[in-house]
Amino acid sequence: MDGGAPVIARLETADEPRIELLLWILIWSELAVFTALLAAFTIANVLDPAGFAATRSHLDLGQAGIATAVLLTSGLFAARAPRMRHPSRDLLLAAAGGALFCALKISAYLRELPLAGAQDGRMFEMYVLITGFHLVHVFFGTLLLAGVAWRPSRTAVTTVVTIWHVIDLVWITILPVVYIG
Repeated sequence: MDGGAPVIARLETADEPRIELLLWILIWSELAVFTALLAAFTIANVLDPAGFAATRSHLDLGQAGIATAVLLTSGLFAARAPRMRHPSRDLLLAAAGGALFCALKISAYLRELPLAGAQDGRMFEMYVLITGFHLVHVFFGTLLLAGVAWRPSRTAVTTVVTIWHVIDLVWITILPVVYIG
């Protein structure tokens, strides 16, 4: 008799090339979108450095630094997951870090939104577009981490961890471009 585990293993092995291709298409498309957004932000910054500097002075770099540390720590837990026999704990810790990052970013928006009306809106709109789009990725990545933690498989763990690392990579690119200039 053929048990469930060997069938699942065969299915995972058979689907891995397709999943891997889709994963890399997703990753490269996401990187292309964020590259375009950050390039537009950089060009607008060059065209209006004084306006961007005035708006940037209202951003909380300290809290952005804390959020960065939280996200990268979350990435460390995610990185451990594929090497663990039971990856759920590390995936849940990574998801908790993602949730904390979301809370920190929403908190920052609540403080920054009232300041938006006092400044030229172009920089602030681009800031919210870029960081908000990233925040959506963190939120859904957090849900994916938690979902995979519930029913982990080798392919699912590797896939979600790869996606999570791309989300980290995008943030550590956003941070200097948007917050420091």
